[in-house]
Amino acid sequence: MIKKNYILLLSFSWIFLFAACNGNGEDVIMDLETKKDKLREKKQQLRNLQTEIESLESAIEQAENGYSRRDVSLVGFDTLQKRDLRHFTNFQGNIETRNQVMATAELSGRIVSLNVSEGQSVQRGQLIATLDTEVIDRQMAEVETTLDLARDVYARQKRLWDQNIGSEIQYLEAKNSVDRLERSLEVLETQKSRATINAPQSGIVEQLVMRQGEIVSPGMPVAIIVDNRNLKLVSNIPENFLAFVQVGDEIGVELPSLRESVKTRISRIGSTIDQENRTFVIEANMPANIDKLKPNLMARVSLNDRTVENTIVIPLRLVQYDIGGQAFVYVAKKENDNLFAEKRMVKTGLNYRNDIEIKEGLEEGDLLIIEGQMDVANGQMITTTPN
Repeated sequence: MIKKNYILLLSFSWIFLFAACNGNGEDVIMDLETKKDKLREKKQQLRNLQTEIESLESAIEQAENGYSRRDVSLVGFDTLQKRDLRHFTNFQGNIETRNQVMATAELSGRIVSLNVSEGQSVQRGQLIATLDTEVIDRQMAEVETTLDLARDVYARQKRLWDQNIGSEIQYLEAKNSVDRLERSLEVLETQKSRATINAPQSGIVEQLVMRQGEIVSPGMPVAIIVDNRNLKLVSNIPENFLAFVQVGDEIGVELPSLRESVKTRISRIGSTIDQENRTFVIEANMPANIDKLKPNLMARVSLNDRTVENTIVIPLRLVQYDIGGQAFVYVAKKENDNLFAEKRMVKTGLNYRNDIEIKEGLEEGDLLIIEGQMDVANGQMITTTPN
């Protein structure tokens, strides 16, 4: 009985001890959650307080200055002035020479000497090549021998004729024989003089078509001579640009290979339209002072096809569009010594590269917002001075 009561008492002791310990754990957990709740509450109170502080500061500033600093946007603007807007279209062109000629032979013969080389500079009339004249020389020798005999016969007949001896026919035949042989000799001498091939113009020997020892015929080219001092630009322009092009118009010529750009003027417009590609030709003289400018060099031609004079021109980046697709910009308006942004609906026109024409909506003298235009709203106060 005593042992049973002891065991019972021990059991109740463990139960009371466990209950006491379990109560303290719940108190610890409850205390931690309370602290977290209070922390969240205090943070929310702090945020609310900060909002109230900012609201009071804004209200005080607006009451003192008439506006809030947060309502002001920093911008930059420019005073509009009218100017011309020129539109250009680019085309491909080619550099050509006005004077590319061929030094040709005037009679048949074998080339016995070439007196120039490719790339050499030559002057008009300079000797290019010499042909073999052996056949002509033999013919001339025969004619000269026959002519000497004919002259002797003629001299004898003339003496007899002067003495009224002999017939007139003999005298005239002797005289005619001398004249005929002299003319034949002149022809042969002329042919021999043409056995040399000379430069028809000054320039550079671009190519030797024939070589020493080869046989040439009349009209056959021996050398090609190019005058690089008189070059021109040639470009094919689509026919729908015909109304925009006139002789004397200025064009820009870019030479990508030489990294050069020059200005020149149209010197000729083709009189016909190519039926295959529907283009016409324009030509322009090229300056002679461009180093390494050569025929067949590729070029880009910049043609001023349209010009709007004395109009409002603004940077293209400043034009914005609303949901309905209407174009607008922002200008600065002064009211009571303050600046405000004003949304202006505009009608655009011609544009080229980074500029665009404004046909309606802006006037000369308007203050166009050119910086910060994406951060303003209609009626918003603006400033050009940082806070």
